[in-house]
Amino acid sequence: MKKLGFVFDARRCNGCRACVIACKEQQKTPDGVWLRQVKETPNQMMWLSVACNHCEKPACVPACPVKAYTQEPDGLVVQDHAKCIGCQACIAACPFKAPVFDPASKKVFKCDGCIKLLAAGKQPACVQACTQGALQFGPITELKKKYPEAVVAGFEWANKYFGYPANSQTEPHLVIVPLN
Repeated sequence: MKKLGFVFDARRCNGCRACVIACKEQQKTPDGVWLRQVKETPNQMMWLSVACNHCEKPACVPACPVKAYTQEPDGLVVQDHAKCIGCQACIAACPFKAPVFDPASKKVFKCDGCIKLLAAGKQPACVQACTQGALQFGPITELKKKYPEAVVAGFEWANKYFGYPANSQTEPHLVIVPLN
């Protein structure tokens, strides 16, 4: 089975945050819990839209003491929210800090790649909502072939401007096409 992943194309993003709102509406997360975030550098007018990277070697899966996380055959890392005890070990383990703790429910929430939408033959909510086509989703090997120059350069750009971690530790299923 092909492993799935995301592309974020910084050349196309205008910072509108439609992806963030669509994610929140689709996932119905509590107030203050945002699974997709848009980071920005206001002085340079650059944005980086990020969520869970559904890594090849997800650090959250082995870190969870109650085995609330699993990796699907398509590479998506999903959480059984009912099992979550709110210990936040997954957050500590994730170099991208993708899981989000909700103090009100004392539970952790995480992007599941909109697995229910995918099962219905649709794209993730964030991709559907992106007004500029800056987000793409599909088989990660095909996305990497489409943007071979971005596989390494994108993470270097994201680190330089946003402090985003390197991609070697967990092998995220994400391609970042840098702005410059």
